[in-house]
Amino acid sequence: MSDSPRSSGGLPEEEHHTPRWVKVSATIVIVLVVVFLAVHLAGGGMVGHGS
Repeated sequence: MSDSPRSSGGLPEEEHHTPRWVKVSATIVIVLVVVFLAVHLAGGGMVGHGS
C-alpha cells in the first residue's frame, strides 16, 4: 500500500512555499507605499494639487 496517502495529513513541503514572484511583488508594493507615505508626511508630495 505504498500508493496510499500519508497518514500525517499534511501537504508535501514544496506546496507550502510562496512563489518568488509573489514575494518580490509584495516587497516592491510595500517599498512604494513607504516611499509615498514618507514623501507626503515630509510635505513634499503633490505640490500644487487642489489649488
